[in-house]
Amino acid sequence: MTTKPTWIKLSLATAISVAATGTAWAQPEFDLRGRAHFDAAFVDADQNPELGSGALLRRGRLGVDGDLNDDWDFQIEYDFAGGSATANDVRLRRSLGPGRLIIGQVKVPMGLNELASSNNITFIERSAPSNLVVDSRRLGLSYHMSQGPVTFQSMVYTKAINQSTAGNDPVGVAGRVVFNPVNDGGNVIHLGLSAAVEDLGTNGSVRLRERPESRPANGVRVIDTGTINNVSSTAKFGLELAYQAGPFSAEAEYLNVNLDRAGVSSPSFGGYHVQASYVLTGESRSYSGGVFGGISPSGSKGAWEVAARYSSADLDDSGIVGGGMDNITLGVNYYVSSNLRFMGNLIFSDVTDGRFGDENVNIFLMRAAYSF
Repeated sequence: MTTKPTWIKLSLATAISVAATGTAWAQPEFDLRGRAHFDAAFVDADQNPELGSGALLRRGRLGVDGDLNDDWDFQIEYDFAGGSATANDVRLRRSLGPGRLIIGQVKVPMGLNELASSNNITFIERSAPSNLVVDSRRLGLSYHMSQGPVTFQSMVYTKAINQSTAGNDPVGVAGRVVFNPVNDGGNVIHLGLSAAVEDLGTNGSVRLRERPESRPANGVRVIDTGTINNVSSTAKFGLELAYQAGPFSAEAEYLNVNLDRAGVSSPSFGGYHVQASYVLTGESRSYSGGVFGGISPSGSKGAWEVAARYSSADLDDSGIVGGGMDNITLGVNYYVSSNLRFMGNLIFSDVTDGRFGDENVNIFLMRAAYSF
């Protein structure tokens, strides 16, 4: 979990109260939050004329969170990368019964890779199947609870804050169940199952496309279904498996989406990834609520991690040829602190029937990331 420097904490109510009366109020308290991820990529592509080397600000987020009273807390965060403001988590939350009720825009509860914070993911980008299938953030009503080794997350949702639709907005429902037969310090066994069904309302079209797990150099998508019309609803399914023993961790995830189309065949797309990592300096990832956190160095010299991942995505089905992509990624991470890290990825991407036919893309991707 990211630790905020003490000088950032700001209690607005306390400041006003002290100035006016000399008496401090306990609440509400507001904390500034933010992150910046700087990426640079060196690309070797044998066929694609649009892919090239480049750099960008991948994320530039700024926000505030805090307690409104004894029951309710909130978070508002926007991303300013790319020259425009895009809403991320914008929500209210309170304890209710054995769990917590969440109102606003948050991540749909699906995907081990997706639900991990971008400050804590092992590789610079999430796996291609995760980016293709999972809905990420949507407006809705959520309820999360944990009872012993079981975590349950649910959500009823519609479009995202920055998303515009014609006619009726989409309506979806999602659920995720996680079972932890082992969760003892740095030792974790994680088993997860998730599903999401969404009625697309009057939108009725879907397009799935993905990059070779790298964003710089125009963020070119190499596999692409094009726009698929006459889609009335989508059904998504996910399986998760993860294991951690001290500094070693491994995970595997399968994701699939089925498109229900009126009067024509209903295609199914998806893929999977498997990965493993080892922290050379001995630290373990944190883990809570069915989600893996980051690494906090135990010494003044920081922490080092090595990792490897294989991912496979398939966008060919029912006469739709969007292409396939298999990626091998090797990574090295250096954690200066829990708030600052430097990352390096070597990506070997094999694309079949993509936008530019069959091609091999090799990428050296780097990131400097800090958060508060």
